[in-house]
Amino acid sequence: MTSCLSNKSIVVTGASAPFAEDFRGCYSGAKNKTLAVNLDPLVSTNLTEAQAQINTIFSALGDQIDVFIIDTRTQEPSGRDAIWEIPLSEWDQELTPMSCQRKMLVHAKLFLQHQFQVSKVKKSHEPQPGDGFCIVILGYQDLFGDSLDQLISKLQRDASRLHSGASVNLLGLSNSREASAQSIAAATAILVSAKPARGIIPLDNIPSVKSTKNNNDDFVAQNTQLCASLSLHQKHPKVKIALSFDFDAVSAFLGTGDHPDNNLADYSTGIFAGRVGANRILRMLQKHQVADKVTWFIPGHTMETFEPTVKEIIKSGAEIGLHGYSHEGAYQMTPTQERDVLVKCMEVCQRLTGKRVRGYRAPMYQLRETTIELLREFEFLYDSSLSHHDSQPYFTPSDPPIERVDFSKPASTWLRPTPLAATNAWPVGHPLVEIPTGWNNEDMMALQYFPHLDNSHGHVDVRVVEQRWKDMFLWLWENADVDGGDGSFVFPILMHPDTSGMSHVIGMVDRFVGWLRGWGDAVQFRTFEGITQEWLEEQHKAK
Repeated sequence: MTSCLSNKSIVVTGASAPFAEDFRGCYSGAKNKTLAVNLDPLVSTNLTEAQAQINTIFSALGDQIDVFIIDTRTQEPSGRDAIWEIPLSEWDQELTPMSCQRKMLVHAKLFLQHQFQVSKVKKSHEPQPGDGFCIVILGYQDLFGDSLDQLISKLQRDASRLHSGASVNLLGLSNSREASAQSIAAATAILVSAKPARGIIPLDNIPSVKSTKNNNDDFVAQNTQLCASLSLHQKHPKVKIALSFDFDAVSAFLGTGDHPDNNLADYSTGIFAGRVGANRILRMLQKHQVADKVTWFIPGHTMETFEPTVKEIIKSGAEIGLHGYSHEGAYQMTPTQERDVLVKCMEVCQRLTGKRVRGYRAPMYQLRETTIELLREFEFLYDSSLSHHDSQPYFTPSDPPIERVDFSKPASTWLRPTPLAATNAWPVGHPLVEIPTGWNNEDMMALQYFPHLDNSHGHVDVRVVEQRWKDMFLWLWENADVDGGDGSFVFPILMHPDTSGMSHVIGMVDRFVGWLRGWGDAVQFRTFEGITQEWLEEQHKAK
């Protein structure tokens, strides 16, 4: 019936062997390529044995499973009957949404867990060949409760981490409880072929399989109505990890952090950053093989005070950007002082790196219009101090200074809009690019305590920050296409050796960098210069 399944290795789990036999009989698949394993009795009692059976199935199919069918129809939703007609015995069978969700997710976990092990052997950080595996869940939507969309979305996301072409769909049978194996096989073939992005597909929404007597081998190609009604997967998003480090050290207490009560204990944390924290971070980056794919923004004071450490960072292949000299905020200086500081830092950086510096981040994000003018004058490639966007590069704006409200004057003097430059309009003069960053993307204010800095905290559990970063990444992964394009995005994370070099934080950082690398070829750690160059090339092509 369905030729697109003929050469596939198929596993049916959670179902009885007779259904697998019926399913196999619906197409010309080889008998030994469609296997069944009933894990239902084990998923609640013996997961070790359940995993062993999955491993056996994988081995029997040469570690290649193309279609994994989870049949959840062994439980009927008790909600079909009026409550006074439900036998009391059903209340003891755990026929609840949570029970069904758990059973289905355990089946998926056992399968994906083995797929993960297989992908590790096949070097999961390299693109995997083929179309990717398909998970098809058979079941009644009303049995899963209101969270079914989120469950399928999570499975889709996790499966795509193992293979960019993987798909997960639930074939909804709530309105087709008597569906034949033949119609289910036909619908499964369509889902395997079309890989619709929509996660939940009711069987009744697939016109060509409503009839259980459909024997047309070309039904997939003929089902134009289905192809029009189901949105197919977009291009798999690519993520550029913009991991950077502001190596402030002692300079943090000289400019923006200057305070008359700063003392030796405060300066000591800066010395720790220069001699200990930075080296810990560097070793961690080297362990994950990304030391040459990150950017360090280093004040001139740190470059000259902790030169041996800075030379080790340069030796690692990392990009070096500027970050003031003594961590001065733009508004602390006159325009002449600001120019002198920038020129001095450029000279120090070129002496140590042997090449012209291309990037800049303002200390404490404190920059003004004169800062942008200077960066353009000296033809910097990018700045990373603003947050007009949070995950896409853009041209640094040429907006006029925003006027503050003067409440001593009549209201009519301030009741007017603020003029802003057009979004990503090609700039007049040097095209300075902005790589976004912001307070939520960094470690220091939450995880380090400064007695004389109002917005520091220092007593937040590292897991709070770790989870925040993961939440940001996962939302962008699933929703970045709302900003346009194919959903690809830049993910900026900013750390400080002063903070992330501390013993209670470095473990979290190690864990988080490993988590990002676990996304395989979907993510790329890139220097800010590399990200900017590629983005500019794209803009030139589109111009």
